[in-house]
Amino acid sequence: MKRLGLPLLCSLLLCACTAASPPTPTTPETAEAAQPPVADEAVSPNTPEAALPDGLEAIGLAVLPYDDIQLVYHFSLFSEPVQGYFTMCRDGQWGLMHNDGTEILPCVFDKPIALCSDHEPRYPAWIAQKAPDDKALREQMQQTLAASNEGFLCDMAHCGPGYKDFFWLESSGQLCAYIGSLGPSEPTYISPGTKEEYGHIFPTRPATLSVNNWGYSLEYDSSAPYRYRTEDGTPLNNYEYQQVEFFREGALLAPARRGTKWIYLDRQGTEVTAPCYDAVYTDPWDSQGWASPLLSGYAVVSRDGKLGLLDSAGLEFLPCAYDGLVWDGTVGWLQQTDGWHAFSIPSAAAPVINQTPAAQNLRNEPELLRYVPLTMVYPDVFWAAGDGHTYTTIPDDNLNVRAGPGTEYEKIGSLLPGSSVEELGASSTAPGWALVAYQDWPIGWVSTEYLQHT
Repeated sequence: MKRLGLPLLCSLLLCACTAASPPTPTTPETAEAAQPPVADEAVSPNTPEAALPDGLEAIGLAVLPYDDIQLVYHFSLFSEPVQGYFTMCRDGQWGLMHNDGTEILPCVFDKPIALCSDHEPRYPAWIAQKAPDDKALREQMQQTLAASNEGFLCDMAHCGPGYKDFFWLESSGQLCAYIGSLGPSEPTYISPGTKEEYGHIFPTRPATLSVNNWGYSLEYDSSAPYRYRTEDGTPLNNYEYQQVEFFREGALLAPARRGTKWIYLDRQGTEVTAPCYDAVYTDPWDSQGWASPLLSGYAVVSRDGKLGLLDSAGLEFLPCAYDGLVWDGTVGWLQQTDGWHAFSIPSAAAPVINQTPAAQNLRNEPELLRYVPLTMVYPDVFWAAGDGHTYTTIPDDNLNVRAGPGTEYEKIGSLLPGSSVEELGASSTAPGWALVAYQDWPIGWVSTEYLQHT
């Protein structure tokens, strides 16, 4: 299907600059041609005598001899970097280390180490490539991981993060999620917990609904660009993006790729940097590069082959003047002439997470609330995971399952006598009805008159 053509907003942008000077306003047409800010000459990042730049604090760790250190790519639904680990390179070969520099896997692999999407009990499962496949080496590395209780080497069998995306349904004027693993799935509501987790702002692509014999399916162009929208569907700005990240865990900025360059935008949709940044880490197949999200208020950025640090205002806290720089939200490493030096950022902020009981309950909502299809009515009364009730249906007859809380809604199935169901939610306007899950899947609404506590 054809993607929607959207006009670009010719608004003023703020060019990223050093923390010592305010950003220089530019238009989108001139931003990419603007001259990059010049680093303070007092900072000498590549001389052995240089101390750490202002704003960084040395950590008493050994200087590391690697050629490169990068964030660890997570082969997940949204490809977010892994915190607490880095992948490092020496002589063209890659390994894995803790963020404190402790080696986990030596530099013996061809590509940067990545984390697979596996969950317990095979977690963490690391993607490590070697061509041709060296079975003896893999067995040795498996033993190394086992000895340090650091997981497994992923064999990439039956792996994959599945798919999870957010779409804008123009015909009904609503957002929906599309989540699955293999084969088609059903479009689902965006649960309250998901809205809380992703900061109530979602990058979406346009889609249309199709009706088939088992429910709704989505039709969309997988190459269509994204637009950021609030949870009620309002666009944040008039720009389209080819790659996107989220405003998660209180992040004030999110990176997005517009054309060939990355920008950072705020929660109001303002692009607080020009489209002038490049990716700072890649997936292990070299198929796609990624910009770093804000981690504790800072993100490593790359411009003109040099690295710097961006702050939550969109200013370059460190100018893009360094050959090697990495930061995972807790520990960073800066490459000097004699090697990589560890640092912390005293001004780094903890994630801004709403700790009210209501917000806690939303973050702890039952996982199955995220899989309620659009063909059902969504509940407006919720419980935290584990707080809902488990019932058994009446023993002497089948129990009707409906698309909504009332007999006026379509019957979509039935439950056999004595079936065990889990209560997922209820309706504040239709007491006596509950949305239930059966055999670990949301199936519809039933009358609580015919349920018995187990």
